[in-house]
Amino acid sequence: MKYLPYYLLLFLLLGFSSCDKHKENFDVPGTGQITLKFNLLHDLLGNQIPLNYNTPYQNALNQTYLFDDFRMYISNVTLRDTTGTHYYKVPNSYHLIEMIDNADTSIVIKDLPNSNFTEINFSVGVDNDANYSTDQVGDLDPANGMAWDWNTGYKFVYLNGLRILPDSSTRGLVYHIGGDANYRTVRFTQKDINLNQNNNLTIEFDVHVDYVFGNKNLAEQPNPDVGPVNHYIDLNDDSTNDTMFGPNTQKIADNYEQMFEWKEITVD
Repeated sequence: MKYLPYYLLLFLLLGFSSCDKHKENFDVPGTGQITLKFNLLHDLLGNQIPLNYNTPYQNALNQTYLFDDFRMYISNVTLRDTTGTHYYKVPNSYHLIEMIDNADTSIVIKDLPNSNFTEINFSVGVDNDANYSTDQVGDLDPANGMAWDWNTGYKFVYLNGLRILPDSSTRGLVYHIGGDANYRTVRFTQKDINLNQNNNLTIEFDVHVDYVFGNKNLAEQPNPDVGPVNHYIDLNDDSTNDTMFGPNTQKIADNYEQMFEWKEITVD
């Protein structure tokens, strides 16, 4: 058996210790509180207005559709401090955002560390560890209609409605997006999130739901190396409109990653 020289072993141990420190978590909860408010919006005649069901909308390809159900999972909310080396990942952070009977589209997070943060991250979907355990409670309860089964996992984004075709006939519009490949993380950096004074903060995000079909204000951009990805979805193509795990799901996931916009932060 070969043994590492003492100085090399010490170097490796110090290196691992340094890596762990870089990823150090806040071990002690605090008294800070943040409310994340998600304003569900949709473009109508050039204006971003609150999303309404059964209202005709048009996408970037001037195709008409309407929604009658929209839901999504927001998960794994994480805060990173001003040094960039310490973070706090909210435990058991799985939240179903839906528009049913004027449901509140806010998330209240309590017992946050009393510190200053400059970055907040959250994900759209359910991470791999929880995705295949469909015997859970709360917002992950299968009774919410967002789970397929233990082998397939959860629906990350759930969108139902109708397509209005050029001949005025209608067909179903069904986007139930899941699968590990479609789990997306959204990051907002260089923000002043001050929880040092036991503040209760509200952070508002505008959620441009129409971006699911492509942001009509931007050119189509399929290459992530060039800039933010933007895919135009052709609603008249039957192959793309009953989407569970088909070839277009990752395009739709790329689109919904871009639909969140930081609006403002206020002290309650």
